[in-house]
Amino acid sequence: MVRTLALLRHGLAGGQSHDAELLPEGAAYLERLGAKLAAEGWKPTAIFTSPYVRARDSAVVLARALGCDALHRVLRELAPEGDPGEALAAIMAAARLATPILVVAHLPRVGRLAQELVGEELTFSPGTFVEIVREGEGIARLIRRVGPHELDDV
Repeated sequence: MVRTLALLRHGLAGGQSHDAELLPEGAAYLERLGAKLAAEGWKPTAIFTSPYVRARDSAVVLARALGCDALHRVLRELAPEGDPGEALAAIMAAARLATPILVVAHLPRVGRLAQELVGEELTFSPGTFVEIVREGEGIARLIRRVGPHELDDV
C-alpha cells in the first residue's frame, strides 16, 4: 500500500514548555501554508499531534486553512523525546488505511521520524512541512519540503 505522510513542525511559539502557545506570526504562516496546500488540492484524511499546546493549535490552524474537517487526535508518542519507531507504529496503528496523514510535532521528533523514513537527516525550522511517500515497509522517499523561506519565495 502506498501511504503519504506529512510531517509538520509546529508553528512559531512563545517557548518550549508543554503549554507554550502558538504566536500570531506562527499562526499567520500556517494560514499561508494551508492556502498554498489547499490551492493544490492537498488535504489530510487523518491528523495526529503531540500533546503539547503549540502542536495542537498548529494542527487546528492548518486544518482550518485547508478547509479540512478531519479531527485531530493526540498521540503521546509524538511528544518531543522518545523512539521514532514507536511513534511511527502508533501513527500507523491509529490510521490503518488513511492517506495522506498529517503529523504535527516538535524537534527532535519530526526530524527523527523523517530520518527513520527516508534515511537522511532533514532540517525543520518552525512551520516546516515535509511530505513523504512510503510503499509497504520499505524506505520512503521525500516528495517535498516547504519551510518558511521557501513559502516566502512563492
